[in-house]
Amino acid sequence: MALVIRRDLRRDEKGVASTVGTIMALLVFLTFLSLIINQYVPVWMKDSEAAHMDTAVGQFAGLKGAIDFQTLGALMAQNAGVIFIPSTTSTSVTLGVDGVPIFSSPSTGAMVSNPDAGPWSVWFQYKINGVVTTVAQIANGTIDLSVQNRYYPAGDVVYENGAVIRSQPDGQVVRAAPTFLATPTATSLNVAFELVNLYGSGSAAGTSTQIINTKVFGVNQQTYANLSAPLWVNHTSPYGLAWFNFFNSSLSSSMEVGNAFTYQSTAVQTIVTTAYYRLVLLPNPAAGLYSLSVKINNTPLALSFTLQQAYVNVGVGQSSNMV
Repeated sequence: MALVIRRDLRRDEKGVASTVGTIMALLVFLTFLSLIINQYVPVWMKDSEAAHMDTAVGQFAGLKGAIDFQTLGALMAQNAGVIFIPSTTSTSVTLGVDGVPIFSSPSTGAMVSNPDAGPWSVWFQYKINGVVTTVAQIANGTIDLSVQNRYYPAGDVVYENGAVIRSQPDGQVVRAAPTFLATPTATSLNVAFELVNLYGSGSAAGTSTQIINTKVFGVNQQTYANLSAPLWVNHTSPYGLAWFNFFNSSLSSSMEVGNAFTYQSTAVQTIVTTAYYRLVLLPNPAAGLYSLSVKINNTPLALSFTLQQAYVNVGVGQSSNMV
C-alpha cells in the first residue's frame, strides 16, 4: 500500500519568493512604462508638433518667395518688352508629424488648394479726361495646411493673397506680409496692393512631405492717379482677423496717426477710424468667417493707387488639375 503525502498548501511557503519577485518586476516595468506614456511621450510629441508648425510656416514662406520671384520676373520681362516664358517652381511641405511607435499615433495634416476661397475685391473711381471711371477687380484662392495636433494646439498655415498666415484657436497672425504699401507725402498718399489669383485644385493628407507646384502665367500692374472716391478693399475668409490686424498695423505706422483714431469693439463688429482710413471687421462665428472692409480716404491727402495682379497655377497632390 503506497503512502500518500498530503501537503497543506496554505502553509507551504515554497515558490513564494519567485512569485513575489516576478510581481515586483512587473510593477517596476509597468511603472516605467506608465512614466514613458504619461510624461515622456506627451512632452516629446508636443515639442515635435510645435517644431513642425514652425517648419511649415517656413516652408510656406518659401512658397510665397517662389511666387513673388516669378511675379517679379514677369514684370521685368513686361517692362523690358521681351517674351515672358512661365516656369514652374516646386516647394516641399511636410504635412504632419510621425508618432512614437507603439506609444503614440501620428499627427496628420491635410493640405488643400481651393481656387474658390476668398474672395478679395478692390473698388475705386478715378478720372480720365474729366470722365469718372469705375474699376472693380476680384481675386480668389488659398492654399491651406490644416494640422490636427493632439498635444500642441491644432492650427492652420495658409497662403492667401500673397501672405502667409498662421491660425490657431488662440489667435491669428500674418507671418509673411503681402505686397501692400501706403506712402504719404506732404500732399498725397500713394497706395500699392497686389491681388493674387490662384487656379487649380488638389489635396494631400498624411504625414509625408508633398510638393506644391506653382506657375505664374500672367501679371498686370496699373497706376491710377488722383482717385475721385475712397479706395475700398473687401475680403471674406476664416482669416479676416489676421488681415484686420495687418492692415491696421501697416496703415497706422505709415500714417503715424498716434492717438488720432477711434476704436470700437463689440461682439458683432470692430471698427477703427482715422482721418485717413477706416477698418471694419464683422465676425460670423456660426460660419467661421470674418468679413473685412478697408476704406482708404482720398482726403485730406490726394490718393493714388497702384494695383498689381498675379495669376498663378497651383498643383497639390496626385489629383491636381494644374495646367
